[in-house]
Amino acid sequence: MKPVALRAAGLTDTGSVREHNEDAFLVAGNLLVVADGMGGHRAGEVAARICVEELGALFEPAEGPRPWWRFWGPGLGGQARLADALRRANRAIFDASRGAPEHQGMGTTVVALWRDGPTLHYAHVGDSRLYRLRDGTLTQLTADHSLLERCKRAGLVDAADDADFPYKNVIVRALGLQPGVIVDAASTPVAPGDRYLLCSDGLTDLLDGRTIQARLAADASPSEVALGLVQDALEAGGVDNVTVVVAHLEPGEP
Repeated sequence: MKPVALRAAGLTDTGSVREHNEDAFLVAGNLLVVADGMGGHRAGEVAARICVEELGALFEPAEGPRPWWRFWGPGLGGQARLADALRRANRAIFDASRGAPEHQGMGTTVVALWRDGPTLHYAHVGDSRLYRLRDGTLTQLTADHSLLERCKRAGLVDAADDADFPYKNVIVRALGLQPGVIVDAASTPVAPGDRYLLCSDGLTDLLDGRTIQARLAADASPSEVALGLVQDALEAGGVDNVTVVVAHLEPGEP
């Protein structure tokens, strides 16, 4: 396989309605993360920040001996390592929430993508999403951990009725709410030409798949695509914080 480089860019905006931004993102080499915090008194902002900081620290290149808290052992790699990192971030947020009354009950959704050689591993908790554009076809790779998604799978809500569902923003899983958390994780081979989008629901609540696909398919850099998507969400109302990370796999040195 010829060398393939991962080029990525992220952007976040408070939106037109909210007073502060509780989203956070990370673009750090082969690790990409979007987190959408929740909780009063800016606690969601704290939870999202802890999430990206913990994941960044766990995956940054080690200089010298690796500290014990960053050691997975010889048998844990790839998809399992990314899922374990999200569980560690969950515990860090939970512990922080117990140490400050104003942060009790804080949490965050998260979606993360990590390139490990010829493989991309991804994991998520909550309703922040990962999309892939391959050969002109847009695919949602994650399934929301939300009440709406549960009702759709049970046949209680039709996909066409999403916008009218009264509890569409109720999530059933997030980081930081309990000492432990179930993480969904999967893997896919690296393929030149693929584009990936990690985003918070501030984007997907306002833009349909056709709009997202058109932006990702444009002959533009990841930073230009990210800016276009955020602008589209703002023009559609910007009722929530909106955060995106766009990644492109292209021939070149990693």
